[in-house]
Amino acid sequence: MNNGYFQLIMENGKTLIRLFPPVDGGEPIRIEEMRDYLARKGYTRYDQIALNKAYVNLSAPTDVVVDDKENYAEQEMLEIQVSPDKMTAVARFYAPSNRGAVMDEREIISDLGHKKIITGIHEKTIAAFIANRHYCTDYVIATGTAPVQGSDAKIDYLFNTNPNVKPKMNEDGTVNFFELDMISKCNAGDVLARLTKADLGEAGQNVYGERVPQREVKKLVLKFGRNIEQSEDGLEITSQVNGHVSLVDDKVFVSDIYEVNDVDTSTGNIEYAGNVLVRGNVKAGFCVQADGDIEVKGVVEGALLEAKGNIIIARGVNGMNKGVLSADGNIISKFIENATVTSGGYVHTEAILHSKVSARGDIEVTGKKGFITGGVVRAGNIISAKMIGSSMGTDTLVEVGVDPEIKEKANYLRKSIADLQKSLSTIQPVLNAMSQKIASGEKLPYEQAQYAAKLVETCKVQKEQLQSYMKELEDLDKVMDTETAAQVRVQNEVYPGTKITISDVSLYVHDSYKHCRFIKSQGDVKMAGL
Repeated sequence: MNNGYFQLIMENGKTLIRLFPPVDGGEPIRIEEMRDYLARKGYTRYDQIALNKAYVNLSAPTDVVVDDKENYAEQEMLEIQVSPDKMTAVARFYAPSNRGAVMDEREIISDLGHKKIITGIHEKTIAAFIANRHYCTDYVIATGTAPVQGSDAKIDYLFNTNPNVKPKMNEDGTVNFFELDMISKCNAGDVLARLTKADLGEAGQNVYGERVPQREVKKLVLKFGRNIEQSEDGLEITSQVNGHVSLVDDKVFVSDIYEVNDVDTSTGNIEYAGNVLVRGNVKAGFCVQADGDIEVKGVVEGALLEAKGNIIIARGVNGMNKGVLSADGNIISKFIENATVTSGGYVHTEAILHSKVSARGDIEVTGKKGFITGGVVRAGNIISAKMIGSSMGTDTLVEVGVDPEIKEKANYLRKSIADLQKSLSTIQPVLNAMSQKIASGEKLPYEQAQYAAKLVETCKVQKEQLQSYMKELEDLDKVMDTETAAQVRVQNEVYPGTKITISDVSLYVHDSYKHCRFIKSQGDVKMAGL
């Protein structure tokens, strides 16, 4: 298989171009390539119609006159094209004229050097061409060396890094809050994590000899706290004690459980860099803070519990309108009454009564009672309960579809904007009055001038703050004003007095509904079957 090609012929006082047709399925001559070649050699005043006719009807070698005089012989030549990524150089050779000289290996390599192609030259390809010359044919004449890509470092944690076990239902319909097994236990000598170091890979070279870098790889180190030992090669960490292991912000912690019977005057407040287990109750007014989980086997009264992990309360919380639970993880409690509860994960309980409860994930209210009555309950995704509201028409607000933190932030911004606008409406008339006095030529006393300067600065700062808050609120409103798969699910009954909000739209329940769910559809809150 040979491609079609062309050749200049100098004979009988004229210069011709001879067109050779392809053989055995080769590519035909590229007409524009032939014209460019003639132009480079200075042949521009030839009969283009005759050349086109010969090209169209080409079935055997055909000559076309391109100059009425016999010119000097033309040597064999090549053209080189380099790929955009500079990793491949392709050569096309053009036939010498009759009596023209052909190129040898040294001349071909010299031409590549003039093009600054110095790496990955295919000498076997050059030798193959010299042994059997095919013109107007692509020869891959040089190839760069691709970089060897490395791999990111990897850490394998040999314990449960995301305990997310939900409580099981007992046969009698109650929820088992006692055997949750949500803490990852470890023993002295246990290997906690292994590091596989990053493979850096190796740079390559393009055909110009330029360095082609490999991609950047992620390097990691094992991060850990106390009670942990690292191997000499830095690739393994081991627990030094019996305790519990957790992963917080990519750092491994092992701690013994801080265990007490009750949190009261005998213990004072508790702040612990691990897990806390309270076998009894947490009394009103006390505080328990833990970098891990907090588990209370008894009751939490009007106390503050803060955990970077989960909070588990076996017998529930009666917050007395001052109790606060806050967890980066999940919150599980027998019941929640008159308390403020904030969860970075899900909330699971048997009853919520007159409380403010928010969760980034779901809120499940199940068990024998399974009711939400009074207060405000917010979830990022789904709120599920047996009953919402009460037959007495208790005001109950349930919201889904927006991260509760975003909702709180939006409410804070709206209040701040209103306060700033009120402040500016008070300052501006005073500044206007002072400006009129100055414009009329009146000189203000020193104290008034100083006061005016302070008001101007305050006005400037508040206007800038107002613009910032309004822009931030606009961005949050865009986030909230979207379609969502979030929903409110009611297994038994939802009562009048309940307000259901999904993202940015609300529905006031005026009649009782049973066995239903509420979704956002076409910009409204609508009821659908379970």
